[in-house]
Amino acid sequence: MVRQWAIPGTEGLRHRVGGLEKLDVEGTVSTDPMNHQKMCEFREKKVEKIADFIPEQKLIGDKKCELLVVSWGGTFGSVFTAVKEMQAEGKKVSLAHFRNISPLPKNTKKILSSFDKVIVCELNLGQFVKYLRINFPEIKYHQYNKIQGLPFMVNELKEQFYKLLEEK
Repeated sequence: MVRQWAIPGTEGLRHRVGGLEKLDVEGTVSTDPMNHQKMCEFREKKVEKIADFIPEQKLIGDKKCELLVVSWGGTFGSVFTAVKEMQAEGKKVSLAHFRNISPLPKNTKKILSSFDKVIVCELNLGQFVKYLRINFPEIKYHQYNKIQGLPFMVNELKEQFYKLLEEK
């Protein structure tokens, strides 16, 4: 799904730089609405194809247990520590820290659906959990969000996880 590039100076080819959309096949600048739709669909397929080249999502903990904690980005350290401490206490908690989001790893649905409860921890209003809900609406997600410009503290995370484990 990769086009050949017209290397500058190649005889018979014209190199074009810029963000303007090009006409499919010919590569000339295009403002045609039908070409725009075709190229948007093509770009989406190219992004989806990346899932064939990224690693499967890894888990820290059991592949199936009571609670799956989901994190991404800079939340790893505190979330990892909270999960590890709870695992040391004998709690059935696992962690999936995502490094690839668009596209998601191919085994994401399998992982998410293997747990009784899933909580997504984010230092924002919940953009990732919304994205997960769009892609896997059949899964029930809990969320813990913090938008204070401060990192998660291990104790506050553990408190949230304990609450979820106690709920029936």
